[in-house]
Amino acid sequence: MTEHDLTTLVRDHVRSDEPPFTLTPDAAISRGRRTSRTRRLVAGGATLAVLAVGGAAVGPQVLGSDAPRGESTAIDPATSAFLADYDASQMPRILEEESRAVLERSVDDLGPATFEAGDNQGAPLAEKWWDRASGMSVSYGGDSEHRFAVDLAHARGEAEGDVRTYCEHGLADGSYLECSVDVRDDGAVVITNLWALRPFQGGGFMVVTADELATVAPDRLWFEHRVKVIKSETFVTYVSETLKAPSLDAAEAAFEVPVADLAELGTDPQVVMPAPEPDPVSGCPGFVLPDSGVTCGTFEEPTPAG
Repeated sequence: MTEHDLTTLVRDHVRSDEPPFTLTPDAAISRGRRTSRTRRLVAGGATLAVLAVGGAAVGPQVLGSDAPRGESTAIDPATSAFLADYDASQMPRILEEESRAVLERSVDDLGPATFEAGDNQGAPLAEKWWDRASGMSVSYGGDSEHRFAVDLAHARGEAEGDVRTYCEHGLADGSYLECSVDVRDDGAVVITNLWALRPFQGGGFMVVTADELATVAPDRLWFEHRVKVIKSETFVTYVSETLKAPSLDAAEAAFEVPVADLAELGTDPQVVMPAPEPDPVSGCPGFVLPDSGVTCGTFEEPTPAG
């Protein structure tokens, strides 16, 4: 599972069934299991390229769990209160309201919102299964040349990694044109990056490194501002603005939403969901649609003491 299957490289935008892309810093994340959804984190059997550089995992507690609060926990009182009354059926409304409240400060016409919920493999879920989802998303712009998206995902691999080297690696190999990390007092880790992309087979994108920018035809270049927020040891939120532009300068002039606003939306205490229960049938860390044929291993009941 490498985030670089770049099939879903950028959450949604980056979707494709290709072997890991060695030039991106995102190296081994568990997004490879998700199937394509339409823009969000899942992509038809591909992987999202986020960034999980090997190393010690950031240690916030699992959202919605009873684990003891620690110094690195990202569960603040507002988030805890929201999760206490969590209702999955209300998430399409909540995600749209919260995202519009921020994005429409800068964007005159976002257009209609598209909501999706996915199982542990990224397969789209009907409303009756939403309370067992491993990921959710709301997006705007569809297949246009200017898109916005908010993705929520419980995926331990995407929350792991040494955040001190997260940007360092991506900047060093040119995968990221800009990148910064902010570890906040409440434990949340906010990673902001700008990267260039180009269309790839299957409706996805591949990363264009800094050295490659001059070699790609201007009419094939896309750019994305993306904020990744690690809120717990399994939960991450991605907020992004993606657009087509002939150059970096043109993209910078065309971006509409300040990066600080993307981060604000990503850290919103209502842009969260509880951790899914392990699926005893498939052995996966979250629910998998029945009859999908997917297996992730088996769980064994602990042997009683004594």
